[in-house]
Amino acid sequence: MVASSLKNGATKIAPHAAMILVQLIAASYIVLSKVILVDGISSSVYLVYQFILATIFMAVLAFFLERRTRPPLTKSIAMWIFLLAFVGITIPQNLVVGCLYFISSTIEASVFNLVPVFTYILSVISRQEALELNTWWGRGKIFGTLLSVSGALTLMLWRGSSVSLLTSTLGDWLLGLFMVLFGILSYSAWILMLRPMMEIYPAEFSLTAIMFFFGTLQTSVVAAILSREASDWKLKWDLELLSIVFGGVLNSGLAYLLLTWGASIKGPIFVAAFTPLTFVFAAIMETTLGSTLYLGSIVGSIVIVLGLYIYLWSKSKEEAHSSMEGDDCITSSLLP
Repeated sequence: MVASSLKNGATKIAPHAAMILVQLIAASYIVLSKVILVDGISSSVYLVYQFILATIFMAVLAFFLERRTRPPLTKSIAMWIFLLAFVGITIPQNLVVGCLYFISSTIEASVFNLVPVFTYILSVISRQEALELNTWWGRGKIFGTLLSVSGALTLMLWRGSSVSLLTSTLGDWLLGLFMVLFGILSYSAWILMLRPMMEIYPAEFSLTAIMFFFGTLQTSVVAAILSREASDWKLKWDLELLSIVFGGVLNSGLAYLLLTWGASIKGPIFVAAFTPLTFVFAAIMETTLGSTLYLGSIVGSIVIVLGLYIYLWSKSKEEAHSSMEGDDCITSSLLP
């Protein structure tokens, strides 16, 4: 009886623990990347090595888990995956890592909370989702979206007093913010593009491995243009190598698996609800390292997170309503 209770308790706790671990990995990766980039490594070279590891990691998983179920890779599907890699890996990763030259890890972690909101905006623009102004959850999603966007504007337009003596110029600050905002906008577009692709090519690990492979090729071109010296490609056997392995195996590999598992058993809203923890973990790590934390950053981040939770709450109520309607339709169809 006791063993059964402990097992049930562990089963209930496991998804929460996994999502907390994912956010801890994400925050650690962002802070590590910031430290490495300050040390002088090219962000594109840094990403190339990570993508190579991520490609190998996902390819091994695909080989063992999908070798009998993987559909054939046609030329047209390969072209679409190439485009997906460009929109979902090459553009956003180069921008969100490159922006760390100009802004803090904490700000980047905060802005990433806009991904669900940006995805909603793009889905409305592309008419994949309706506004539903006549429903309270539809109005709630809009209010949460506007609140999150206002938080992002607060980050951009108001810095406030700093918590430490380290500073950066306003021009660099704005450039970094625009880079990360455009990066997550591209990533949000990728999420919408991924849905139909998963129906055409329903092999998740294989699809991810191929995307990382194409992302490696595309980022290699960027790195070759920006880093032409052979010395730029030399790896240091120190924190730099550790960060690359951490990013390629843990952030792109293990975290992806945990997110997929969490979404499969608890749903995407459950997964998204934990994303603000990345900001919390990153803020703790950065302040420990003595980095700048501005009042405007704190206020803007809080507003973004508040808007995110209002949006997610409204979305959950919408899904619950849709589920109830579906059950009612099934019940009525069974009645004589």
